[in-house]
Amino acid sequence: MKKILHISAPVSALLAICFLTAGCRKGEEPLVTDPLQVAEGPVRVSLTMSLPGFGTDDAITKADYVDVAESLRYAHEKQPFKDYAVFVFDATGAFKLNGGKYEFDPAEAEYVGKAEVLHSEHIGDNFFRNEFKLDKPYKSLAVLVLANMGEATYTAAGIPSPGAPEASLAAFIAYFSHADRAVAYETDQSKYIDGTVGLPVQGFKVFGSWEGLSEGASDDDKKACELMFYKGMSTPLTVKGFQSSSELDRYAGANGTGAVRESDRLVLEHSMARLHFQYIPKAGQPAGEAVSGQASVEITGVYLHNYTKKVRVLPESAAALSDRSPFTPVTSVGDRQGASDPDVKFVHPPVQNPSDPADRSWIAYVPELRVEGGKDTDPWLVVEVKVTDGDGKVVNYIYAGDKVTRKWTWDDNGVERNETAYYVNSPWMEWLRMRTHYSRKMPDGTTDVALGSYYNLVRNYSYEWIAEGVEGMKL
Repeated sequence: MKKILHISAPVSALLAICFLTAGCRKGEEPLVTDPLQVAEGPVRVSLTMSLPGFGTDDAITKADYVDVAESLRYAHEKQPFKDYAVFVFDATGAFKLNGGKYEFDPAEAEYVGKAEVLHSEHIGDNFFRNEFKLDKPYKSLAVLVLANMGEATYTAAGIPSPGAPEASLAAFIAYFSHADRAVAYETDQSKYIDGTVGLPVQGFKVFGSWEGLSEGASDDDKKACELMFYKGMSTPLTVKGFQSSSELDRYAGANGTGAVRESDRLVLEHSMARLHFQYIPKAGQPAGEAVSGQASVEITGVYLHNYTKKVRVLPESAAALSDRSPFTPVTSVGDRQGASDPDVKFVHPPVQNPSDPADRSWIAYVPELRVEGGKDTDPWLVVEVKVTDGDGKVVNYIYAGDKVTRKWTWDDNGVERNETAYYVNSPWMEWLRMRTHYSRKMPDGTTDVALGSYYNLVRNYSYEWIAEGVEGMKL
């Protein structure tokens, strides 16, 4: 549903005046300038955010994976926040030349303060719109959003104060990425599903940006990229400002949508990794649910062993906010799972399509974790399976670490016997560890990842495991 919020009557007049007063550049539409532009004093702005959810094109693991179908992107992953904070930085003067182009330097973005949100709304499936007030117009702004990390995270005494020499965006990233600021991990996955606990998210974007302008850019070119604020409306934050009157009209005119361009949305990312397990039998293999008189392979439990017990608020560098992969180094925070701590138990997400029996998903959300090849310290999946042959015989398997446990019952001349067997260092276990088994490319699309490479559990990536059946069964 599209909505237009807090846009007052003078906007149409502003558009008409803009056509009359703005100059043209190289045959383009007139740029939006004066006279209803606000040049001083408080201004009201709006920020549009999106939370695409796991499994979007840029959030699928580049390790072992399959593309995530839209039906497996769950509604609970895109819900309004339990708590959040919007930190605002003055980015005017934070663009430095590098190789003939302007780049944003977070060390030069000065902290303005934590925004007082005046209005907040969930608009549509995964979009959010906030309005807040700035003390004055700024030519460029950097905005950092944290959510579902607890109010104490956003109000801690150690957070740099506005105006302090050390209060830059770079300093904030250093502060929130420090291991001491990590928040406790909720292991009960059902709380993420029912909304009791929100999935931690973070996001960052620069508005009114010179980024990408060449060294020879004119003052007019730079000004055209900067933010402009207008009377009679809550001015939306945009990356390059409104470049023409028609762009402003599409936002705020009589038939406007009240929605900024897709490129102007601050995209939020999940601060944990998603682990997703399915059983999808191939043709001729047994079904994934019990059917009388037929063979079946039922996944009865999925767990993660060797997890870390803290969630890092932000990645460890500014670059890692936007450029990382499962092969990017990460440093785990918090203690590892102890001897008395149970494994993380996967849960079934809400059924997205009741008519689709193929979705037998198990899901869990876990903190980032560095994987180094340690047999006993690295994470692995534990999978419990109930296998029923066509004649009704049942065998239960537990795949864990480097051991397969097989349990079954048999008739010994009228006496029921329970048997257990173990298989150690089986090749069947390799796929439950964090290693590549197929050809993969790095995020650049060209660099090969060596087979057998370990991949880290990295925030905002969805890691997919698909079990396909048991060979040689009597169907």
